[in-house]
Amino acid sequence: MKNKKPSGAVPAKFELSFLAPRFWGTWLLLGFLRLMTVLPRSWVMFLGARFGDIFRCSNEKRRRIAEVNFELCFPEMSPEQRQVLLVDHFRAYGRSLLDMGLTLWGSEKKLKKLVELEGFEEQQKLVAEKNVLAITWHLTTLELTGLLMTMAGPTVSMMKSLKNPLLTWVVARGRGHLSDLKLMNREAGIRPLIKGLKSGRQCILLPDEDFGFRGGDVVYVPFFGVPRAMVTTPGRIAKATGAAVTLCTSRLDPTTGKYICTFTPPLTEVKGEDPVADAKAICSAMETMIRKAPEQYLWTFRWFCSRPDGSESPYDPVPAT
Repeated sequence: MKNKKPSGAVPAKFELSFLAPRFWGTWLLLGFLRLMTVLPRSWVMFLGARFGDIFRCSNEKRRRIAEVNFELCFPEMSPEQRQVLLVDHFRAYGRSLLDMGLTLWGSEKKLKKLVELEGFEEQQKLVAEKNVLAITWHLTTLELTGLLMTMAGPTVSMMKSLKNPLLTWVVARGRGHLSDLKLMNREAGIRPLIKGLKSGRQCILLPDEDFGFRGGDVVYVPFFGVPRAMVTTPGRIAKATGAAVTLCTSRLDPTTGKYICTFTPPLTEVKGEDPVADAKAICSAMETMIRKAPEQYLWTFRWFCSRPDGSESPYDPVPAT
């Protein structure tokens, strides 16, 4: 018998078991992240960069994946330039981890001091008037980006439960603590998202994972000049709901500790009629936004694992640890 897909919202209730000794380390980590929200921004930027340096030097696997991605996507750069980009990327990643507390506990007043919003009012108006599919990608600033996106109006999105149930509760709570957010199980598929859209909620989606090698419904389109697998989900959702498709990214200025969050006008090219055209439009628009701060995309992921011609992954062999 096949297992049924999970349905319904992600469980996000506090449980007394979270006070057990096995979670004490997690509570210490959460306390550290809470501390980061009250320290001067210059301290957080410095400590985050050092944390990123440690991660880069200690994790050969992720470092090698990022190096392969940079070789593929930035062939015009010299090896020395790509090394600088590598260092900057891991430092951006370290800063984003220390800024997790902003997502989990940051007040609207505090965020207004730290975030410059571009196109937010237009996004709010659009959400109030029609169905909206709001797309972002796996950025180092993802958690904060997602939080800001939910503040544009009632939202539905998906989340994969973490191995640590305490963290699942904390992250789910944090993502919606300033908004009306309904989080659905990722394993349930897109039907709950379509249902949420039709009920008047904007839908947040991250369609940049490589599902090609898993037999997903994908097309291959250029990203930084390299073919990558893109799921056709955005176009299918847009066609089924008549939703306008917008993009959102955030980038951190490490010199000031402030973020710039940008919402785009609707992508009129995404209509759900041509999967390749839809994916090209999304990929091209997102690449343009990523190029403003290229070190702040999550280059430690295997974005080009599956190849359109079925050839070997460019990451093979990758260190096991």
